[in-house]
Amino acid sequence: MKKLIFSILCVLFTIILNSKISNAQSHESGDPYMMGQIMKQMDTELNDVPFNIRRVSVYKINYSSFRFTSEEIEYIRAEVESVFREYAGLTVLSPPELEPNDKMKIIGSDSTLQILNVRGRSLADISPEFLNEITAKYGIHALIELSVQRRNPEGIVLAIRMMNPNSREVVWTKSFVSNRIVIEEEVDRGRTSVIAFGVGNRTIDKVFNPDTTVVLNDSTFKKNVTDLHATFSFRQPLNLENSAFIGFTAGFHFLNSRESDDYNMNLVELGVTYYQAVGSLNNDLNLYRVMFYLNGNIQFPFGTQKGEMFTATPGLMLNLSDNIGLSFYSSIILSGETIKRSNNEEITFNKVGYGVHGVIRF
Repeated sequence: MKKLIFSILCVLFTIILNSKISNAQSHESGDPYMMGQIMKQMDTELNDVPFNIRRVSVYKINYSSFRFTSEEIEYIRAEVESVFREYAGLTVLSPPELEPNDKMKIIGSDSTLQILNVRGRSLADISPEFLNEITAKYGIHALIELSVQRRNPEGIVLAIRMMNPNSREVVWTKSFVSNRIVIEEEVDRGRTSVIAFGVGNRTIDKVFNPDTTVVLNDSTFKKNVTDLHATFSFRQPLNLENSAFIGFTAGFHFLNSRESDDYNMNLVELGVTYYQAVGSLNNDLNLYRVMFYLNGNIQFPFGTQKGEMFTATPGLMLNLSDNIGLSFYSSIILSGETIKRSNNEEITFNKVGYGVHGVIRF
């Protein structure tokens, strides 16, 4: 019984949800909604109608009878005339001689017989002389021609032309689309690959051999080690301003002791990196001149040595050009500062180091 009630409730919920979706879709695809969107656009586009035009009349409507009924066209025309009255302050006249209609007119003489289809046109539009006579009679400053289309996904497409009744010169024209298609501009997201070549300094504080119990760690023992390294980073911006980045990094370190080859070793680096702009954007470079960065990584020996060093590397990046930069950093070992060699000798590094990078971006 409970399963049956639950099934009925699910069916009712689905029906209600589909009904709401279909109602929303039919609402937005209806002519009143689409004409409302066009009227909002016209509100901001009528400020450049020529100042000498105050009295206008719609005399022609171009449309397809397969796409619109005469009632729909009459509704669209009424909405357009309302906008001209309300937003442009124009006087809109509707003389019967200029009334667009769907009648057929027969013109005959002693020798000829002509049948004219004037769908969407006024009878006066057939004769230029008669059109001039009517516009002069009612003091019309401009004739309005409407072209209406129904397209997918644009909805209703409305083109409006104002024409001088005497010279037939088009004095004002605009086009409107009910469902405006916004083309998203391609934004430079700042995805960047960075290669850094660096040289730094590390210090060995202690060497311990458990087999011989020999400990070298007095004040005169400290050994300076040159850290030559190359790293590759790929970073992804966190905002449209390209002022903050996050990414990953990988690299290789060549540690070269200045006094003894016994302390040389190679380290592999894997980690993540974060960049944050400092100061304002430099328009010449389209970059922030100064950026702070923080690199968190793990470094482990490549070869017979064992151990892992977890390191944080804060630094300051100077962007010198579009592709070249210079950075200064310090290296802080958070844990694992001891590396064990194949002969069981343990080398302990000082937790703090420093160095400089040359940076190439592409």
